Amino acid sequence: MVSTKLVDGRTPPYSFGWRVYQVEVHHSRLAPVIGLDRLWRRFDRLDTVPHIRSLGTVAVVGDTIIIGIGGSSATAWSYDVRTKELTRSPSPDWFNLSWMTPPAAFSPDGRFIAYLSQDRSTTHLTVRSWPAGRIVAQSPAVSPRQLNPPHGGSIIWQNPEELYAYIPVSDSGPSIASVHGVVRGGGVEIVTWKIYPDYSDPNVRRPAPPPESPLPPAAVRDTAQEDQWDRAARLTTRLPPSAFAELPKRFAEELEQLGCTIPQSAYTGERGNVIHGSFAARGQEDWAVLCSRGGTSVILVFWGGPVQCPREVASAEDKSYLQGLGDGLIGFSRGIRTRDSYHVYAGGERDVKLEHDGIDDAFEGKASSVMFCRAGAWIRFGGND
Repeated sequence: MVSTKLVDGRTPPYSFGWRVYQVEVHHSRLAPVIGLDRLWRRFDRLDTVPHIRSLGTVAVVGDTIIIGIGGSSATAWSYDVRTKELTRSPSPDWFNLSWMTPPAAFSPDGRFIAYLSQDRSTTHLTVRSWPAGRIVAQSPAVSPRQLNPPHGGSIIWQNPEELYAYIPVSDSGPSIASVHGVVRGGGVEIVTWKIYPDYSDPNVRRPAPPPESPLPPAAVRDTAQEDQWDRAARLTTRLPPSAFAELPKRFAEELEQLGCTIPQSAYTGERGNVIHGSFAARGQEDWAVLCSRGGTSVILVFWGGPVQCPREVASAEDKSYLQGLGDGLIGFSRGIRTRDSYHVYAGGERDVKLEHDGIDDAFEGKASSVMFCRAGAWIRFGGND
């Protein structure tokens, strides 16, 4: 089995603030046996594609050839794992008109590439066959909105048959364009296309709630006594699972049934608290969200394979993650991220590499801890203070 991982992200001048990564290659006959990481890593052969740094995803074709495009050089490339031969060719003309953000994405089997294309005055999410370059799907035209710090949405192949993308756009004000595509036959059909307000943007206001019925006198007195911290907790931005098109469909449906909303950090101002990684075993694709219900949030995990820990961890009141943001503002400041190391201070500060991904649970601007799944139980390591 051959798998890849993007490592050692760096931000060179030409990438406009985006990181480009080395492509790490793993190949082992035992790798498909999930849960035997410690055993197969002894025999795992690992190398790095030479002279290549990739901006977006790469794909493994036929378990022997790794392909990619763009990144540190304006080329398309392929790398033969057996012979360690790297082949480069000029990027196709049509790809030279693509947006750098979000990065283009190959389907896992290398049959298709999805990217944000420019055609004179119009921009579309375009899917082409690879390497022929035949257009197999295209979204309606949009007006991309680049954010600062640089993050321009994402294009994700959930599996060889399903494509998800969300793109910050300026259509109808600061908005998010959401796309869901399905592979059918030799093409890709866009089955869902939505544009909804980007509530993480400070210029977007939520619709006014419907008028409430008059409260009894005691309740009016209680409301009048609400302090600024209670009010900040109540007004925390919480997005529905449907606002995250990248979530696996079954997980999104379950979150809706559980009554979960996903609180957004006012400290970073970024759309987040939905992550994915290998949280129980290398090579297993898992998802996690910060699920808020009744003023309390918990990290809720959707396991993608048989290696698992308890699916709920680190429950805490949302109010306990409020902090002053300056100018009299108070905001929710909890955020989760995928992380592959933890921080130690004893004997000199250093980062310790983890066996697989962990979940960084942060009180933004203050401290964090790394939740790590091992032998069916969660372990808490130190993050960054």
